[in-house]
Parts: sequence; structure tokens; C-alpha cells
Amino acid sequence: MTTEADNNTKSATEREQLDPVFKGVLIFWFGQFNVIIQTQVEVSYLPRTIDVLVIIECTDHLLKVRLETPFGYFRVYNQIEFKGKSDPLTIHDYHLIRGRAHLYLGEKELSASEMTVTIISARKPINVLYHCPDDVRWKEVAVGHYVSTDILPVHLIVLHELPIEPKNYPLLLFTSSKKKFRQFLEQIVKEDNSAYIYYAYRIDPELTKEVLEVAGKLSSYQKNLEFIAKDIGEKLIPFLTLEERLRGLSPKERLIGLTPEERLIGLTPEELRRIKQLLEEKDKKNQG
Repeated sequence: MTTEADNNTKSATEREQLDPVFKGVLIFWFGQFNVIIQTQVEVSYLPRTIDVLVIIECTDHLLKVRLETPFGYFRVYNQIEFKGKSDPLTIHDYHLIRGRAHLYLGEKELSASEMTVTIISARKPINVLYHCPDDVRWKEVAVGHYVSTDILPVHLIVLHELPIEPKNYPLLLFTSSKKKFRQFLEQIVKEDNSAYIYYAYRIDPELTKEVLEVAGKLSSYQKNLEFIAKDIGEKLIPFLTLEERLRGLSPKERLIGLTPEERLIGLTPEELRRIKQLLEEKDKKNQG
């Protein structure tokens, strides 16, 4: 029997795995429009941060984003939150997301007319969409795109409902539907869209390899994926937090290239004392 604790653990694990990929995709995507993009944006003393904030101050850039992405409604400041398949949107999440938006408006002294709020959901949040009329009401403005009737409207994009077309590619990477993901993979493999094949491989390597193999392209992409990962990865490094850069590295890999002095920077007196004690114990063991 699955407990609430099991579900919470699964949700936290998925978020830890997908968050850096989601933010990396958006950094890569919006970087093509020469706009400002920030991640992990802190507001007040809330325990959670805004996932992604896209700032578009140039009118020409804003027009380009509106025309070439699903975000035809974007303004200058644009908050984006991601809810994965194991982290479904609840009405409490909805209120917290709106709360962060209003705090950001207050702290930056902005007008609501300058900001948009978007929730990108891997699953369709049936309860929030249809069973919470006292909290929020929605209208569907396009396939997979819902908008709340609040003064500061919230845009909800349901990924598995989106059509498979180029402007939706960055979002379709995160759909919870295996069928939709496979259809998306088949399309980008047909197009030899190497950037999105790389991101798809990070999310579901087995299915990506399977689709590449069926298309007769697995051998060529096995050679290219390492190069693509290196090429895109290096471009993302300046935008990643320290935690995101270190995630997946072993302790040994984190220390490569550091001098003994550099390895000690930032350690507390207690930590230094403990290291000295461990070294002395190791010396005694070697001598014995």
C-alpha cells in the first residue's frame, strides 16, 4: 500500500531530477530571444521560490516571443511554475503560486498589468480545473491552455493536451503521457532536431534510444549525444545555481583540480578539527 510519505518522496525525487532539466530547457529556449531569464527567484521569506522568471524589456523581443512560443500573452515580467506528473497541482499550490506573484509585485513595486503567471502542468489537474469554483474559475482559450478569471489571471498549460508543433517542443518534453512523449520523439527524430533529442534523452533515455533505433538513427546519435551534451551543457553553466552544477558529481569529482588550501576554504573550526582527527586516525592505522 502506497502511503502519503511514499508519494511525497516520489514527488520530491521527480522534482529534484526534472527541475534542472526544465530550467535548462527554458534557459536554452528563451536565450534565443535575447531576454532576461532568472531561476530560483526568491520572494520575501517564503520557503519556496519562483521556478522561472522571464523578463522581456524590449518590445521587439516581446513580440517575437509572443509570435514564436505558446506564450502569446507574455508581458514584461513572467512567472513560470512547473508541476510534474508526481507533483500534481492542488488548490493549495495554486494559492501559493498566486501569493508569490503578488509578493513579487509588491516587493518590486510593479503593476499587475506588467506581469503574467503561468503554471505548466504535466498532468491535467481535474480538481483545480473543475471542482474548486469558490477558489478559482477557468476558461479554455486554446487546446491545453486555460486562464483563470482573477484580476491577475493565471495561465494553466496542460502538456499532454498540446498539439505537436515546433512552438510547443520545449514544453512537450515534460508531458506525463507516454503516448504523447513517444509521438513527440518520433517527430523530432524525423526532423533530426538534435537539441531536443538531447533533452529527451536526459528525461527518458530508454524510450529515446528505442525511437532512434526504430528510425535507424541510433548509431549516429550515440556518437553525437556526448558532443551535444557538452556543447549545450557549457552554455548553461553560467545560469545554473551551485547546487545544480554539483548535482550528480561524486565527492571525488567535486575536488578534482583543487589545491589542499582551496579544499579547506569555508570550513568551520569544528570541521577542521574533525578533519585533523580523521587524518591522525588514518596515520595511526597505516603505521599499525
